[in-house]
Amino acid sequence: EEKERHPQVQRKLDLLYNVKKEGAGQVLFIGHPNSGKSALVGTLSGEPLEVGDYNYTTRFLQTRMMRYEDIWIQLVDTPAIGDESQSMWFGNMVRRADALIFVLSLSDTLELEYHLLVEETKRHIPTIDTGYDRLIIVVNKADLTENFTYFEEFEKRQGKDKKLLPVSATNDMNLHMLRETIFRTLGVVRVYSKLPGKKPDLEAPFVLTKGSTTLDLAEKVHREFVSKLRYAKLWRGEEYKGMMVGKDFKLEDRDVMELHLQ
Repeated sequence: EEKERHPQVQRKLDLLYNVKKEGAGQVLFIGHPNSGKSALVGTLSGEPLEVGDYNYTTRFLQTRMMRYEDIWIQLVDTPAIGDESQSMWFGNMVRRADALIFVLSLSDTLELEYHLLVEETKRHIPTIDTGYDRLIIVVNKADLTENFTYFEEFEKRQGKDKKLLPVSATNDMNLHMLRETIFRTLGVVRVYSKLPGKKPDLEAPFVLTKGSTTLDLAEKVHREFVSKLRYAKLWRGEEYKGMMVGKDFKLEDRDVMELHLQ
């Protein structure tokens, strides 16, 4: 029977193995020892993490922020699968994350690595290999061209419905595509605010879940705006330029909105 931990001990463990969400979304990187996930997180964020040529270099959850155009996305590096700390973070973090990235290494164990990650994750997300749309499969070390046939064979078996990318943290291969894929997988939209008679603020967008409405934006700006909102004006490309829209109007990425209150 597991003994109840002292509150101070539990707080320290929570700091190490639970991560508060920041930015436009939280992306969890999961992989086996020496898959290169720590190097990948460091390269994507521009803030290197400790890496080594030995197994289990990463001992606890570490966060970095990745810039994507005008927003920040939180990347979480995790201890390798099989680490003794896995039971303390895996289930909770996997369920809470906004997106998961399986980091596989380009080698003859590629297929095995993938299936082991699926089995570990399936306990918490049963649809991880069938209908879960927040998973990105990254095959790292793709600059090792002599091994690329392993990727091609793996890609054929996975089919076209999977988000699958060969990348390299060493030479930045396809990292621009990975950033784009991460953003699209999060399922969010950026909406820019505009005050009447002023230019829109294009520096700091509001980030909302895809499918959000004018009313959702009003609540994001200020809770009191929900009851005071009358209507809004929309700017969207060449199609809409100051068009009046209602509270239930669905927003799209890069919309500019001007809220009018009672």
